[in-house]
Amino acid sequence: MDALPKGVNAGGESPSRLAEGRRVAAAATVATVALVVAKGTVGTLRGSPALTADAVHSAADALAIFASWLGLRLADRPPTKRFPFGLYRAETLASLVVSAIILVAGVEMFVESGLGLVRAEGPAARSVEVLAVALLSAVLSLGISVWEKRVGERLGSQSLLANADESRADILTSLAVFVGTAATYAGMARVELVVAAGISLLIIWLGLKNGRLALYALLDASLDPALEAQTKMVAAAVPGVKRVEQIRLRRAGPFLFGIAHIEVHKTTDVARGHELAHRVISEVRADLPQIEMLTVHLEPFQPAERSVMVPAEGPGLDAQVSPHFARAQCFQFATVSADGIQPGECVDNVFKGRKARAGLAVVKDALEERAVDAVVTREIGEIAFHTLRDGYVEVHASPACTVREALDQLAQRTLPAMGEPTHPSEAAAAPIDPSNRTETPRESQSK
Repeated sequence: MDALPKGVNAGGESPSRLAEGRRVAAAATVATVALVVAKGTVGTLRGSPALTADAVHSAADALAIFASWLGLRLADRPPTKRFPFGLYRAETLASLVVSAIILVAGVEMFVESGLGLVRAEGPAARSVEVLAVALLSAVLSLGISVWEKRVGERLGSQSLLANADESRADILTSLAVFVGTAATYAGMARVELVVAAGISLLIIWLGLKNGRLALYALLDASLDPALEAQTKMVAAAVPGVKRVEQIRLRRAGPFLFGIAHIEVHKTTDVARGHELAHRVISEVRADLPQIEMLTVHLEPFQPAERSVMVPAEGPGLDAQVSPHFARAQCFQFATVSADGIQPGECVDNVFKGRKARAGLAVVKDALEERAVDAVVTREIGEIAFHTLRDGYVEVHASPACTVREALDQLAQRTLPAMGEPTHPSEAAAAPIDPSNRTETPRESQSK
């Protein structure tokens, strides 16, 4: 990257987003603990092993939700000397813990259900209280799941989404207790065990799925190639960006962080490169707000071929490079690449007769109509020069030679870039039209 800026960062407002996630996790924890107490109490007093087991399962849910809240709380802390990048990954780590708890609970339920079926042990008779608590648990779990999923998707919180999946599984386990108890009253005591075994397999699948995503996030895996492609497209559309070499995104807790390697003209100075990097960041975060921070690295652009304009004394590559940019007889266009020089059309300079700002008119035509990448010239005024540089067009200084010789040097990369204009603009030195001149007060009094 040489003299170009090493990186430019921009971040968003994370505390408010994390605070909402913490509120949801805290409220869900309180509601789940209440269900644990109700299930455990009724299940123990009424001798319902299924409801008691469901209470243990809900306790695992409460622990998982608390882990999510703790992760969001840690992620909200500002960076420190020991943790200069913050604790965003704490939420991802909490999500991994959630997944492990879900997996363990699912395996235990499956083993217990399987052993009951093998031993032909049907559940005992159920009471009305067991049916009521199981139904109430299903309704509350549904509400918690919908709330966690809605907020988790908006915040991009992995642990909240994992908890939403577990809450949905809790709905099924509560319904399984309800259906199993009802089947017991109907004389089909083993139905509950069959349903519980199927639900436990679903819980195992949810634990494996969410655990895989959390583990991939901790390992900085590419989780969203489509979003990376969209980010690359937005960055490439920014004026001044010649090519987007690479876009990498990684997840840290509820946020996405990105690194962009973009190529710009090698003549771009530090100040303009810094401005361009900020423009890329602004455009990406405006179109893709889920990206919390983007680091932009600038690299020199090495095009395979360039469209070049040369002021010439006449048509053809053997004509001399004109000593005047704006007053040249014509402009010779060519395509320069490693394979050689491909001559293009030669266009008469229709602006050479202008009294002032002829160079600006030439440059505007070159930028708007010709899509020029580089200009080779012996001299150029400051207005034309800076307009070309603002349009990210390279300007190279040519010696007194033919157009072909100048283009050969450009192809061999021995033609130096012009760092500044060769003379002031013609507009500054242009004579004042007497008909438009306004007299000063001193001149008026002397008459």
